[in-house]
Amino acid sequence: MRHFSRRTLAVVSTVVCAVGVAGLVAYAAYAALRPKPTQLSAAGGIENDTIVVNTMESTRLHVSVLDQRGRLLPRDTAVQFRLISGDITLSPTGETTCSRRVDAVVQAAFARVERPFVLHCRPVVSLESPSWIDLLVGDRPHELSFVAHGPDGAPVTELRGTETVENGSVAGLVGTAVRARRPGMTFVHVVVGNRTTSIPVQVYQIVTSFVGNAPNVRLMALRVRLARGDTIVMPVPKAAFWVKYFSNDPGGIPPTIELRGKGSCTTGDGMHVKRIEAGQYAKYCLAYDGTTLMIAHGGVGADIVNGTVAMELEWQ
Repeated sequence: MRHFSRRTLAVVSTVVCAVGVAGLVAYAAYAALRPKPTQLSAAGGIENDTIVVNTMESTRLHVSVLDQRGRLLPRDTAVQFRLISGDITLSPTGETTCSRRVDAVVQAAFARVERPFVLHCRPVVSLESPSWIDLLVGDRPHELSFVAHGPDGAPVTELRGTETVENGSVAGLVGTAVRARRPGMTFVHVVVGNRTTSIPVQVYQIVTSFVGNAPNVRLMALRVRLARGDTIVMPVPKAAFWVKYFSNDPGGIPPTIELRGKGSCTTGDGMHVKRIEAGQYAKYCLAYDGTTLMIAHGGVGADIVNGTVAMELEWQ
């Protein structure tokens, strides 16, 4: 350095200082932007302060760790818990067992961030669902219908779980409702706690007659609109099939639906009776040559019966 001129030394000193200041600025920016835990959140968003447990088996409570920008940090497994009030057992890592309906308050903590949460133990031992969901392409989404039962047999209304569609090309989920996409059959799988139910979803092809269609058309639907006293009689294939009715009007009552000729219908297929939703009609039928289907609206009741008669062929 002693061989440098004063001017050279001044330039070098300026450069060194500039580099040092830039380094400090960069470090300060990094420190300001570095993800730091600032919030704890239960499922459903930062405003939710309630944890719901639907399983009777030992489970670990889960809360998310968020940084200053509201982003999830992969540190949720390090959250510590303690019981504030309630008749439950709770480990520091959040292990608990909800064998009955009970409420508690727990404190969750990570680093210097703490937050109390209300814990609702709502164990589910069974899920009851309809035997199927019938849909038409273009119709409004159909709300999923199932009932969860607790250990005492009473319905459980506070639920946390998942809903998935097995074949997304046939139907898809819109929130908690299912919408038809194309004719065919798939399943909606509902998981609550450690209980699962699978609901068949049948999407019907609109037809003008139940006979004369292509052999691969096994889910058929015919729209009907009947005034008081109206009757429709139509041929049906020689086959075993489910015949169903679902109304286009909420609370609509099914018309009279009967087989005429060589054929008969029952409420089940010989193995079990199907569970259907209120206001719907479903019968399992055997029809032979010359059998017809009568759909009639009586002289009392609603002015108009407006709905869909559907047929699910099992064999011909």
